[in-house]
Amino acid sequence: MSAKEIILKAGEPVFNEGDQSKSLYFVKRGVVRIFKKKGVGSIEIESIRAGQVLGELAFFDNQPRSASAEAITQVEMIEISKAALEDVTSKVPEWFSALIKTITSRLRNTNNKLRALEVVSTDYETDKYGNRSREFTFVNSSELLKFSTALLTVSSRYGKQSPEGIEVSIPLLEKFASQILQIGSSKVVSLIEVFKTVKILSEDFKLIDIRFLDQLIQHLNDQNLVEPTKKRMLSENGFKALQLIENNRSTATKLSETLDQVNIAPLLPSVGLALNQVQELFDQSFLNAINMVSGNEAFAQYEPTKFTLEFKIYWLLNEVGKLNESKRKGSAS
Repeated sequence: MSAKEIILKAGEPVFNEGDQSKSLYFVKRGVVRIFKKKGVGSIEIESIRAGQVLGELAFFDNQPRSASAEAITQVEMIEISKAALEDVTSKVPEWFSALIKTITSRLRNTNNKLRALEVVSTDYETDKYGNRSREFTFVNSSELLKFSTALLTVSSRYGKQSPEGIEVSIPLLEKFASQILQIGSSKVVSLIEVFKTVKILSEDFKLIDIRFLDQLIQHLNDQNLVEPTKKRMLSENGFKALQLIENNRSTATKLSETLDQVNIAPLLPSVGLALNQVQELFDQSFLNAINMVSGNEAFAQYEPTKFTLEFKIYWLLNEVGKLNESKRKGSAS
């Protein structure tokens, strides 16, 4: 069996801890996270990028996989089977094969010592009343704040201004966030993808709005300091309602210089919401008022500049929530 090219989607496993090694992999494009499961959490070990190899330790010393590997982004890699490598190594001197085995053994011993020092990526989530609700959080609020601070620091100090935004050095961002702020490398890569999803970073890694990033950091810092009962938290339906209004702001009418309103009654069925489910937005101060006129007219009033800012913040928080949920399900499997 010869070497072959494979493509993985984000979230797909390369191999699992305990698997018998049959191949090693050369990454051509994308990022792979290496991790060990621990309880309902996982220990982040490292990230493998284009131009690097993974799975070589178990491959060379014929041991089971000591950790799991999972694609963080779409990954293109070359899978090299034992047969393919043996075809190559059969042509090299015996001492070279012995050298490879010795180096592999020493690397495994070193890795085992390093992994013993890793901190488990486990945190506790609480609801607005302070009750513990879940036990595993891949990215917690403190790490999100740290990453946002790292992005602001790197872009403002080292970024290059362009018409589309500030060019961000991703290697420098990853180094600053991982080595200085101690965020797991796979978390950094995942957050970069989330920030691209919510249009804070462009696909070519430009910071689109540095002012928003500063406002985001202020919001995250304020929320981290308040008591759990005073935190602004949106349910899934609450965010649906928030998104519905943001997406239909072009139909809004002006009530004053600082206040707009949009008729949400005919829009709610399209997203499977009832009017009473929009009440959450008023209760959490996203809306100034909800005026029910008739069955076909229910006007949500809001401050447009403030509303757009808060929508983008909670869009980000919603995407981080999705990321945590996907990791939680992966840890439970």
